[in-house]
Amino acid sequence: MLRAALETPKTDPREQALARTLGLPDLVVRVMLARGIEDPAQAKSFLRPDLGSLHDPFKFAQMQRAVDRIRDSLRAGDPILIHGDYDADGISGTVLLHKFLSLLHGTSRPFIPARADGYSFSSASVKAIQEGGFPLVISVDNGTNAIAPIADLKRSGVDVIVTDHHGTTENVADAYCVLNPRLPDAGYPDRDLAGCGVAFCLVAAMAESLSGSMRRSSEFSDFLVDALAYVALGTVADVAPLGGENRTLVFHGLRSLNVSRNPGIRALMDSAGLLHRGAGVEDISFRLAPLINAAGRVGHADDAVKLLDAKGFPEAQAAAKVLEQHNKERRRVERTLQDEVMLLAAEHEGPAIVLGADHWHPGVLGIVAARAAEQTNKPVMLLAFDGDTARGSGRCNTGLHLRDALGACSDLLESHGGHAAAAGLEIRRANLEAFRERFAAACQQMAPTEHPLHVDGPADFSELDPQTIRRLGALGPFGNGHPKPRFVTHDVHLVGNPFVEGRGGHARVRVVKGNDILSCRIIGGGALFEDLRRNKGPWSIAYTPRLASRGEDGPMQLDVYDLAPSR
Repeated sequence: MLRAALETPKTDPREQALARTLGLPDLVVRVMLARGIEDPAQAKSFLRPDLGSLHDPFKFAQMQRAVDRIRDSLRAGDPILIHGDYDADGISGTVLLHKFLSLLHGTSRPFIPARADGYSFSSASVKAIQEGGFPLVISVDNGTNAIAPIADLKRSGVDVIVTDHHGTTENVADAYCVLNPRLPDAGYPDRDLAGCGVAFCLVAAMAESLSGSMRRSSEFSDFLVDALAYVALGTVADVAPLGGENRTLVFHGLRSLNVSRNPGIRALMDSAGLLHRGAGVEDISFRLAPLINAAGRVGHADDAVKLLDAKGFPEAQAAAKVLEQHNKERRRVERTLQDEVMLLAAEHEGPAIVLGADHWHPGVLGIVAARAAEQTNKPVMLLAFDGDTARGSGRCNTGLHLRDALGACSDLLESHGGHAAAAGLEIRRANLEAFRERFAAACQQMAPTEHPLHVDGPADFSELDPQTIRRLGALGPFGNGHPKPRFVTHDVHLVGNPFVEGRGGHARVRVVKGNDILSCRIIGGGALFEDLRRNKGPWSIAYTPRLASRGEDGPMQLDVYDLAPSR
């Protein structure tokens, strides 16, 4: 907030011609041009993504090997274990693959490790696979760097097909085959797929190898609707970038989610209060994914699998009630931990925060770390100790690459992995202080240079009307890598006094330019209350327009993300 200046991209001279060709408001085309969509063909493809445009799944270098091995297993009648992960991405991909193999009359068992056993393959995983007599294992959302466990399985005659999107290029497990678009030799053009997206590619390749009669069956059509719904759930929940193939999958997956007749999906939507109005990206993020994730956080992820795999609605409703109870418990534990963490964080100086305790619940560390990172604007790592070791989760919203920062401390860690904004680790208690110092130094060195907030272009208040805002919605789904449209308007004045929602939360105030007065909510603006009360303008504001949810705000509202005195 209160940056020295807000950069304003120049209006593209092609804007009006393209707007006329497409029959869209100038403001909508302004956003498209700002995001590299420059001609009518591109625009039409962007507005109506086509599933036929997805890459051939056999572009994965080892896909044919994976398909042949699964077909051999199906022909032999061998049981297949699907080794998933305990978050919404891993759970949805696991159920997707399990349902597909069931459609092919195969025998498969979903297996989700307990969070206490750690991420990916553990000794408990190896034991379950060997004792269950599974000659083939397919991982979902894990396994790339599970070198020792997969080597143990290989020695005992078990083939492991890894489908994943995590891990590093070093020390890749010697599995039967590895399908991971992030590996340099993967062969697949889109490296941003979520775990469930990679599982979907495997299913698509298997489907391509099926007979035409199977692909044309009503059962297969119903399965495809559910499959896209699972991919939307997992991709959005994992905060995967919503560009490229992810955009296409989520675009169609949201529609599938809203029309699916699957008992588990319908019960999940009902529990989230979405059965009659449908779900969007934010609904997945804040309503559906928390229900699924709650099982793995405070219970066992098997409860979420039972819901999504339910055969009938009564069974699904009962499973949904279990997730609702897990979610209530998750909220209670989370509130307690958050209060404690924020008190400790207030006393924590330096460029990064590393905190740990023996009594913290490991299942909610990531959620609380995300809130602490948002409030402190620092990378945050939270650790839950169990004896001599701790497992932890970290979050960062400053632009620093969290996994790379952990990589600088790898000799102090038992294991680590994750993404730029979210990562996990395991560490010995004796290394905590050394890690805290090294991690802070790495964050200090890697801290990104602050840049002016990105906006899609200038806008005048006279360009904003409910119809145009609805048309802006057609550029969705919005999320990571494809945020909601954001504009800048200069020389705006405040009308009246602001008021603050909650404890230091958002500030609400009306703004005026020319003859147009609009209500706005300044995100996190509570800390600016005195500045806003004293200085009525002129201001430059960066904002997203939306239809107002409260009648007293008028038909439209601006969500303001940044503001600065106009030059």
